[in-house]
Amino acid sequence: MNLQTERMENHKARLTVEIEPALFESAKRKAARKISRQVTIRGFRKGKAPYSRVAQTVGEATIIEEAVDDLTQDIYRQALENSKVEPYGPGDLEDVKLDPPTFIYTLPMKPVVDLNSYQDVRVDYEAPTIDESDVDARLRQYQLQFMKVLDDEVETAQLGHRVTIDVDSAFLDGEEPEDEDSAVDEDAEPADTDEAAVAPAAPKKGEVFVSEKDTPVILDPNEDPFMDGFVENLLDSQQGDDVVFELTIPDDDADPTIAGRLVEFVVTIKRIEAIDIPELDDDFLIEVNKIRPEDASSLATLREALREELDREARQRSENEYAEQVMTKIVEGADIHYPEVALEYQINRQLSEFKGRIEQQGLSFDDFMRFTGNNEAELRERFRDEAMTRVEHSLAMSKLREELGTDVEDEDIEVRLEAFAAPFASENTDNDQNQVMRNYIRDQVDMSHLSAKLVALGRGEDMSAAVEAKRAEAAADLQRALQERERNRASLDAEQADAEDLESGAAAGAVEASES
Repeated sequence: MNLQTERMENHKARLTVEIEPALFESAKRKAARKISRQVTIRGFRKGKAPYSRVAQTVGEATIIEEAVDDLTQDIYRQALENSKVEPYGPGDLEDVKLDPPTFIYTLPMKPVVDLNSYQDVRVDYEAPTIDESDVDARLRQYQLQFMKVLDDEVETAQLGHRVTIDVDSAFLDGEEPEDEDSAVDEDAEPADTDEAAVAPAAPKKGEVFVSEKDTPVILDPNEDPFMDGFVENLLDSQQGDDVVFELTIPDDDADPTIAGRLVEFVVTIKRIEAIDIPELDDDFLIEVNKIRPEDASSLATLREALREELDREARQRSENEYAEQVMTKIVEGADIHYPEVALEYQINRQLSEFKGRIEQQGLSFDDFMRFTGNNEAELRERFRDEAMTRVEHSLAMSKLREELGTDVEDEDIEVRLEAFAAPFASENTDNDQNQVMRNYIRDQVDMSHLSAKLVALGRGEDMSAAVEAKRAEAAADLQRALQERERNRASLDAEQADAEDLESGAAAGAVEASES
């Protein structure tokens, strides 16, 4: 076997394999015998016709084709072993030459990633801050959780009531919508989805701002659900009323396409309720302590505990986003080469996800394509840039894992597994299911540790210390989960004891009644 290996620009390899003529001739003879057993050749029993008569009956090309089919897998396997090329996927037989017998294969090569000086990547980091308004909002969630309905047939809506409403709204200003009968420019270039994502079009006049059904709203002007002034317009309304009013979106709205726009609301009042929202007092503290893992001795200590929780949550979100920023910068500085088939595979995944979202909305993909005037080739092309980003990010992430190594230990898995199982009364004894859970947790821990390393890398800090900090957080999470389990058990025991006392009291009362 004479092998030549050529690496091509599109991250493919071409293997040109010249074999001994005798080997090819032997394969042809074998192919002729096989064909003679399948084809009726006049004057000869099945499998007994000589080569010349088989060739005369079916043609030399048919024999050669059969011989190539018999040889190609073994030749390709040997060529791969000798070439040392690492394939990304199956190869293709590109061509066969007869003189001398030569097989030419092309195959996608395994992606190659060089992260270059990723250790030097630095990204500015700004730690999140929690202020008193955040704590107030979390306390308000608890207050609403313990809210009681005093009267669900109130006639007129006033401050402090809760109303259930249907809301429809639309923009009153802006560009006029296009006429539905206007002609479509068939030669127009399709809109670029990436540009559209960066600079979304402003809603046209008449387009929906918000539309919701059966939405509960507490009539508190400090908690306007959509924009300032919404609650005020609902005051003095009655059940069944359709309240129509206009509001202007603030000029400093986060979405510049709607800032300063005029919106008309049509609100249907479906129910008005008088409610009791508990005050922030000792009775409220008792109720909150029943559902939290740790007792707070006062409202001040409760606020401090909530502040710590909010800080943990905000820091986790912030660090996850920061890790993504660091990873993006690593990808930008890396040299990444991969075959087209990797990109096509990712586009196929995105197309499949897109089809699923369309079908979840009750519309077939074919109908969607027909309504929008698109075709699948155009759609695939629009997915290409995002697919390239995903492929490169995934490949760089895999290479970074390889560079940094894994440090997931059995104890890491046990801590997370115990924390996960803590809320449940019984332990899982299904070994297969338990192993699936362990594998899942291992992946989660690995991702958590990698994220911590990325955060440390971007800040120029010690990555090992960052992983140890993650382990400390996991241990603290376990302790909170165990405390919550014990509290839940104590609560269940108390409820069961109360039920038994009631049952005993009822039984004793029945005995006394019978005796009297």
